[in-house]
Amino acid sequence: MVGRKLEFDREEALEKAMDLFWSKGYNATGLNDLLKHMGIQRQSLYNTFGSKHALFLEAVQHYGQTVVCCIEQQLNKPGSPLENIRNLIRGLASEAICPKYRGCMMANTMMELAPHDPAVAKMVQCLTWQVDKALERTLERAVAAQELPREANPRQLARFLHHVILGFNVRGKIHPSCSYLDDILEVALSVLE
Repeated sequence: MVGRKLEFDREEALEKAMDLFWSKGYNATGLNDLLKHMGIQRQSLYNTFGSKHALFLEAVQHYGQTVVCCIEQQLNKPGSPLENIRNLIRGLASEAICPKYRGCMMANTMMELAPHDPAVAKMVQCLTWQVDKALERTLERAVAAQELPREANPRQLARFLHHVILGFNVRGKIHPSCSYLDDILEVALSVLE
């Protein structure tokens, strides 16, 4: 492949792979389905991405970085840090009740592969740490702005809120009940009062 120009848009192919892996998971995504969905040939996949597993890792990384960036943008909006967190969590909860909700690709990957795939586990751990830190920094700003008491523990609150978000993602895939998620949302947001 050295010196040859790609006959397809690499980023577009990666997006398509991410979309299919997100919808079906790693194990349920067959190589032929993947090639068809991406619109490339088998040798092009191997030459460009290395393997199905390497492509999956890149797709998860791409998804994760996109999500982390979106979360940071929401949390860093002007105004109240706590209101930014509330808006983020409310928005994620409302997504979880949409028809045909796919959940979070990172959460899906945690459950499917992380327990027995060290490369996936390491990547997901790194991405979830970034979300934890984004929430923690926002909560630190809330303490500095006196929206939370000085004795509040931003690290613990961030971890709790992140796990609530992950729970929305999982629960939304199996039982997207508005009233069920509203109950969780109400209790989760009460820790910020």
